[in-house]
Amino acid sequence: MLRTVDLVMNSSSSSKFLSWWRLTRPWNVLAMGIMVTVVLRWRGFPLSDMLHLGRVGWVLVPMLVGAAGNLINDYFDVREDRINKPERALVGRSVKRRVVVVTHWGFTAAALIWSAWLSSEVDSLWPLFLVVVFSVVLYLYSPMLKGRGAWGNIAISICVAGLVAWGGLANLWDGSVRSSTSTVWMLASLLGYLNFLREWVKDIQDLEGDVTAHHQTLAHRLTAHQNRFGLFGGCFLGFGLTFAWMSFLEQPAWMLLTNGVVGAACVARAWGENARSLSACLKVWMACLFLALW
Repeated sequence: MLRTVDLVMNSSSSSKFLSWWRLTRPWNVLAMGIMVTVVLRWRGFPLSDMLHLGRVGWVLVPMLVGAAGNLINDYFDVREDRINKPERALVGRSVKRRVVVVTHWGFTAAALIWSAWLSSEVDSLWPLFLVVVFSVVLYLYSPMLKGRGAWGNIAISICVAGLVAWGGLANLWDGSVRSSTSTVWMLASLLGYLNFLREWVKDIQDLEGDVTAHHQTLAHRLTAHQNRFGLFGGCFLGFGLTFAWMSFLEQPAWMLLTNGVVGAACVARAWGENARSLSACLKVWMACLFLALW
């Protein structure tokens, strides 16, 4: 009897942990770490330094900030998630709200402390400054920024672009600039632009729940016709910008072709108003930017 009770309790604990783990969106966080690592390699950062417990923070700190942001976003978005994604509305059901808040602040505190150490390494406050800014933006996103038209999308896109800036500037850790940072800002701007388009698409997908929660998102403020032509024009412009970027990097023909196929697919999906497929295509398109750096 006691053994049965223990098994049930262990099963319940495991289920709660897995539910909490899902709230951090581990695949999303892992993708952030991979993006930063690719940029570090591109900028000539010695990846062997990642074996150092402190310097591995160049990769892990953004992941901590991202996980903290995902947790607090789900904490604030419970009502709309129960409409848009009921299978992911775990806060208050499978996971206690207190647990979400405590782990959010735990991850944030760890990121701040680690970034302070990195700041001491580069003899500059920019790592700590970026972590503070991103943490504040992600905390305020759902309760304040999400319902203000395009501002919420812009805020999240700046944070995503910040991953490139973070990785691109990390080669300052030894006090020297190895190359011009102009290409870093070019890539960050392009990534931020594509992410803005994807956030717009996600607004369309989540329109029902956002209306219920009284969020005046970009998609909500525009008509269906305006959303369609706006995304079509945005993807068409993105097609030209990414092609110019790939050409600037002198990418091989197969990379230009891959980018062209994915970009054309995004343009077609935007015209066909296939939001779910367009969102997936935009993720692949952004991944192509990092594939080109490898």
